[in-house]
Amino acid sequence: MSQGPVSGVFKRVSLIAMAAFLVACQPSAETPQEQEYTWVHEVSDLPADPDVRYGQLDNGLRYAIRQNDTPPNVASVRLVFNAGSLAEAEDQRGLAHFIEHMAFNGSAEVPEGEMVPLLERHGLQFGPDTNAFTGYETVGYQLDIPEVDEETLDTALFLMRQTASELLMDSEAIDRERGVILSEERFRNTPIRRWNTALWRFRLPDSLVPDRDAIGTVDVIETAQRERFVDYYENFYVPQRGMLVVVGDVDPDAIEAKIRDEFADWQSIEDPRGDPDIGSVTEGRPLSVGYFHDPEIYTIFTVDAVRPHEDELDTTQARFENNLANLGDAILSRRFATLTSSGTSPLIQASANHGSDFEIADRATVLAIMRPDQWQDGIAVVEQELRRAVEHGFTEAELAEQIANMRTALRDAADQAGTRTSANLADQTWSMWRQEQVLTTPASMLERFEASLDDVTVEAVNAAFREQWEGVEPLLFLASPMELENPEDEIRQTWTESREQPVEAPEDSGASEFAYGDFGPAGEVVSREEIEDLGLVRFQFENGVAVTFKQTDFEDGSIRLRLDFGRGELEPRALDGVDIVSGSVFTSAGLGAHSEDELGRVLAGRNIGYGFGVGDDSFSFQATTTPSDLRVQFDLLTAFLTDPGWRQEGLDQFRAVIPEIRRNLYSSPSGVLQADVTRMIRGGDPRYGLPDPEQVAAIDMAAVQAFLEPALEAAPIEVTVVGDVSEADLVAALAPTLGALPERAASWPDYDEARTIRFPDPVEEPVVLYHNGPDYQAMANVYWPTFDDSDPRRTRALSLLRAVFDLKLTERLREQEGFTYSAFNNTNTSDVYPDYGYLYVGADVRVENVDATYAAIEELAADLAAGEITEDEVLRARRPLLEQIENAFENNGAWMSWLAQSWSHPDRLERIRALTADYESITREDLVALAETYLQPQDSWRVTILPRDGE
Repeated sequence: MSQGPVSGVFKRVSLIAMAAFLVACQPSAETPQEQEYTWVHEVSDLPADPDVRYGQLDNGLRYAIRQNDTPPNVASVRLVFNAGSLAEAEDQRGLAHFIEHMAFNGSAEVPEGEMVPLLERHGLQFGPDTNAFTGYETVGYQLDIPEVDEETLDTALFLMRQTASELLMDSEAIDRERGVILSEERFRNTPIRRWNTALWRFRLPDSLVPDRDAIGTVDVIETAQRERFVDYYENFYVPQRGMLVVVGDVDPDAIEAKIRDEFADWQSIEDPRGDPDIGSVTEGRPLSVGYFHDPEIYTIFTVDAVRPHEDELDTTQARFENNLANLGDAILSRRFATLTSSGTSPLIQASANHGSDFEIADRATVLAIMRPDQWQDGIAVVEQELRRAVEHGFTEAELAEQIANMRTALRDAADQAGTRTSANLADQTWSMWRQEQVLTTPASMLERFEASLDDVTVEAVNAAFREQWEGVEPLLFLASPMELENPEDEIRQTWTESREQPVEAPEDSGASEFAYGDFGPAGEVVSREEIEDLGLVRFQFENGVAVTFKQTDFEDGSIRLRLDFGRGELEPRALDGVDIVSGSVFTSAGLGAHSEDELGRVLAGRNIGYGFGVGDDSFSFQATTTPSDLRVQFDLLTAFLTDPGWRQEGLDQFRAVIPEIRRNLYSSPSGVLQADVTRMIRGGDPRYGLPDPEQVAAIDMAAVQAFLEPALEAAPIEVTVVGDVSEADLVAALAPTLGALPERAASWPDYDEARTIRFPDPVEEPVVLYHNGPDYQAMANVYWPTFDDSDPRRTRALSLLRAVFDLKLTERLREQEGFTYSAFNNTNTSDVYPDYGYLYVGADVRVENVDATYAAIEELAADLAAGEITEDEVLRARRPLLEQIENAFENNGAWMSWLAQSWSHPDRLERIRALTADYESITREDLVALAETYLQPQDSWRVTILPRDGE
């Protein structure tokens, strides 16, 4: 299938998401006193979600069960402990995370190497469905069960019980896993991670936090003995620290009985260790300055106001006060967005937030990413905007914008509550427990919000914001790729000099209205057909706009839509790179009547989108909206087609951020793969990969306009809509918008001369590229040329072969050799470029393991080509794919991907019909034949990515 649209570098920053924090209520007269409780809702005045069944076994294990049928016939299981890396002793640094890995390496009743295959036979794929995580204060395990039959449910709970107390942690298994952990440490050793550690050391110097990153230390990973693993496991994997969550299409009574049967006999050791002393906030710090240098880091400036944490029960009053501060953060973030939207600000992106850290600190923060050579100007902007907010507060118009956005987000959450996925609900349930917050319903959140509005005043928001920032001196921390001579002195001087500049109160801009909505007489539908077996309706307006529509109830109150036009990457262009630039700058250049920043104000309170991309064979807009905003959504897209802004600020924004994107990509092997190999594997085609700086410099908005305008004005339009809307309401929204446009062209050039991509010639020795990261990081990559997408069953067979290959890669490169945390593999079969396709395998490894990694990959490929594929491997690869397909038929996103451009690609409907049958019909012999034909060493193209320091 063809690639989807290339997402723009910039997306409109929506503050609607911040409404998730606003569960504001009327202030209550009393604050509940601290009490003993099992669940916080027992002592809070906030009503708990009644659909969750809470319980606790005699051994202390908490559990929560919820019946939910989105998607149907699946369930999500989580086992979470309220201890993480902060509970480690100095000689255990990294073992909380290491033990998480050992859960998959042998228990009392599941031999090493059998857990993942067991789950795969039940349809769970390692990674997406079977995973685990470790944080500072939490370790968790997750299983997303594709079938809720008794055997699969029993297996999931049995495996969680094994994880809880029955892990063997055999010394030899630990030794085999060390290489995997070291590979993960290597993969995660990025500039951002190193900056994050330095930032915590600056913020909380008297705490364990900066020395308890979950990945740990290389020394401990390499040398820790079994008894140190067992010590952590026995002390912190105890029932009184655990919570088991089951959400899905299940009977709560039956699940509760299973939990009791499986977990009631779990007992902890006598007197396990309590919560660790992780330190405290350093009180009374003066204005403090910190600096972090890394040649590959973004220029990041943080301002923190840190004070000791004050424990507070989750109540209506506490949430009300917290949400006033949230509103202040949102308004200041919106001001920063306005500044950065000009494209000329020293800031690239900035935002404000607040929260508590590890129950020892309360912190307010402004974080800004800025142009490296303008860091002093950027610091001044941050200082003055923060001071302007503290001294002068916010305006009625600014507050009204954020309230409108929050109301919309809360209303939509309430409308869509009935179709939240089981996985999301499970994660939300344990997360709220870990935060000691009450899990309430979206409807009650909206109700409390509406009831609170009389108390949500500018004065109240101003006071809450000032309270965060006054009374303590700020902590200033700059990360920079530039090596400053006297960084602390220079940063301090810049800040103090900025403080001397006066700041004025902001002007209240007042309300404005969206300028678009009248596009002429409404269009008429002139043809219509129903495709009953797929549940589709297809219709066409008299101007040629063609619509594919599927009404669903998979997501209450949610509508996904896509608008395709033109030929995307195939369109002629005067300058190389203009296609990539256009995908990033078109919408950020705004409309004729509104800049992008103005759109954020005039459309406040609307749930709409306008993601734009340049795909292999179309330009496209994609959005998710609601029934109440559907007309405005189509007003907006029609406005982009008829009156784009072509503002220079869109290009200025892109030029500001592209050097930072480039810096980040070249800091790691995987980034170089994305930046350069994407183009090389397509024969050096300039339509792919990261554009050269010279290309970006040569492109102006006139070039962007020349590239896009012909298709915007005349190309045929296909609209795909999937979601919770009736056909009548959809037609009513389309007829006066896209249906009212002048007649579109009946056809559009195919640009056959542009439909050529050449796979690179095979190489005897790998091509070598270089990254700027640590001197031990490398990546080995192998590509085999295959075929295009003209035969869908053949494409699906290649996908299944890839899945079998993945099983073997994981076993060999991860489990046996310990070379890599995770091997990567995928397939690409194009429906745009004839005869073009490939199968790819890559692995992040140490430099000294590159040759051995190639040897292992080539050996596995040869084994596949020689027929060394078992029926069990086919089952373990196919079963998760079939379960994913079954669930996809109940998913709006999947239907959108299948139906998009189905007018211009009518075979896509038959592909949907054959999807399951194709995968079921593919045999082991089919896979062997494919491997024998295509996985030949003399045909492969290899590329090694090495550290530049070793060049």
